[in-house]
Amino acid sequence: MNSAFALTWIIAAIVLPFLAPAPQPKAEDPTSAIRARLINQINAHRRTYGLTPLSPDPIAQRAAQYQAQDMEANGVMRHEDSNGRTPMGRYDAFGGHAALYGENVAFYGDSITESDAAWQAVAKLDDMMMAERPPSDGHRENILSPSYKAIGIGVAVGPNGLYIAEDFVSPANQ
Repeated sequence: MNSAFALTWIIAAIVLPFLAPAPQPKAEDPTSAIRARLINQINAHRRTYGLTPLSPDPIAQRAAQYQAQDMEANGVMRHEDSNGRTPMGRYDAFGGHAALYGENVAFYGDSITESDAAWQAVAKLDDMMMAERPPSDGHRENILSPSYKAIGIGVAVGPNGLYIAEDFVSPANQ
């Protein structure tokens, strides 16, 4: 009896994996593609004005992503997060030390389900920032500031819309 029981377990171990449904591949996270395209777009704007491109800053990236997700979760566009931290306060909390820090936030309220549609919304928001004129051109000033050396981009898409945080940084050690 024992050998029959063992044989049944061996057969089950071999056959059951083929009977189980195959795991479905996860859909690619559209926010990472949007983030990369937006960094390229911002650096293209900078090159147009003879400025050096911004390099990715992993701490600013975490701070910006936190802010984008916090804004989406709460359905509100703002610079201060739900813990009361300012953009530089978030950067410090994540372990960064900046000499200068700035943030652009943006919101697109329609429901977005496809990566291409999300990019079109992001591109529209970017165009609006670059079309700003003095004295109300703070977003454009951040994008084109020669003082900033690095960037982190946060993108969150959810039931409250699409939220973006662009965090610009000049690390304290530079």
